[in-house]
Amino acid sequence: MSFDFRQLFNVFSRMSSRERMLVSVAGLGLLVAAVYSFVLDPLIVGEQQLGRSMLRKEEDMKSLARLRYDYLDLSQKLAAGETLLSKTSKDFSLFAYLEATISQVTPGRISSMNRSNKTAGDLYEEELVEIKLTQVSLDNIVDMLHRIEKTEHPLRVTRLMVKERSGATRDFDVTATVSLVRSLEAKPEPAGEAQENPA
Repeated sequence: MSFDFRQLFNVFSRMSSRERMLVSVAGLGLLVAAVYSFVLDPLIVGEQQLGRSMLRKEEDMKSLARLRYDYLDLSQKLAAGETLLSKTSKDFSLFAYLEATISQVTPGRISSMNRSNKTAGDLYEEELVEIKLTQVSLDNIVDMLHRIEKTEHPLRVTRLMVKERSGATRDFDVTATVSLVRSLEAKPEPAGEAQENPA
């Protein structure tokens, strides 16, 4: 079935000027609506989707950049830590070092020293020494901590408890735990069980 445009034109020509204007306005409105629905709207939607996609990709790039920065930072810290651990010689004794260092700062104030070990993964071991001191001045505590943590060996004070002695204004009892992480390959030969040194 074919559509005869001549009939449509004849109908349109028989209309009054007002009717032709109304039909023209309606036709123009339909044309504008069709252009918007089938041309402009898809373009706008596509542009919005493209913009959202670009924002997501930018966020992904920023996340990758942050991950790369974190990875490089951790790699540098790991390399620095391994370099520091390598400085600890196989013959270094944490127990003997602490005993000698503390005795220089506060002679005769060590009430006990206890050693323990625990593994830190498959390649490293953490050696811990708990120290108990009595009647130590605040200046001596600061000096002792400085000497322990500023040594060339990777020592850390992981626990520190300072208790003021009753009736004393300048003397304190101290309990501290010092840690040393070393490679299992650099583990020293056993030097006996943990010791206690009476004051």
